[in-house]
Amino acid sequence: MIATAADGTRLHYIVEGTGPPVVLIGGRTSTIEGAWWRYIPALSARFRVIALDNRGTGGSGKPDTPYSTSLMAEDALTVLRDAGETSAHWFGLSMGGMILQQLALAHPDAVRSLILGATHCGGERPAAASAPVIEGPLRRYANLYDASFIADHPEWVRDDAAHFGKMPLHAIVRQDQAVRHHNLCDRLAEIRQPVLIIHGRQDQMVPVARAEELQRLLPNARLQVLDPGGHQVHSEQFTTVLRLLGDFVDEIERQRA
Repeated sequence: MIATAADGTRLHYIVEGTGPPVVLIGGRTSTIEGAWWRYIPALSARFRVIALDNRGTGGSGKPDTPYSTSLMAEDALTVLRDAGETSAHWFGLSMGGMILQQLALAHPDAVRSLILGATHCGGERPAAASAPVIEGPLRRYANLYDASFIADHPEWVRDDAAHFGKMPLHAIVRQDQAVRHHNLCDRLAEIRQPVLIIHGRQDQMVPVARAEELQRLLPNARLQVLDPGGHQVHSEQFTTVLRLLGDFVDEIERQRA
């Protein structure tokens, strides 16, 4: 399906399943297939799943113009409305979690709850320790996965990698710029919706301290640190994250009822 952003950019998305709406927002360079290929079949058995390619990736337009998490939040809202929904539960990974912070601030009525995975609120903070050295063809993923996971589950990592997409260099640069300019730490107290934060203990790209910071700043948040887990914690801990998400959404839906 295709929705059209306010600036004319085409936004590719899919819809599967029935039930309470859950929207999936991937991270930097992620496509629907790359981020969510394990999740969509599982979630669509219980929920109405909406997943989109952020501008610059997959089947969406790739304009060589400035991107921001605010702009991509408007893209996400456009897709939600095009899919016939007015509000949803939102699951965002890394940059996707930043997009959802913007969405909750700009359009709180569209947000029933947030699930924020492997993300942060912006600003400069101490970097994580260097990733362990990994030998072999999977070494390129050392910053994404916990080293022990790569060693113990190489086939799982290879299956993920087979679904990763490609995007033009200019779009990578534009998404990088959006991440670098994101800084909402001083505004998170305005987000009143329930938030579930999921983070990997061994995340090399976003230190777990950033997840703890989110929990402190968000007034209605709970934190689940999964160990072991790297930046791809949603994949490494797939069964656990799927259960946490389902239980959380069910709980919020019962409260709404």
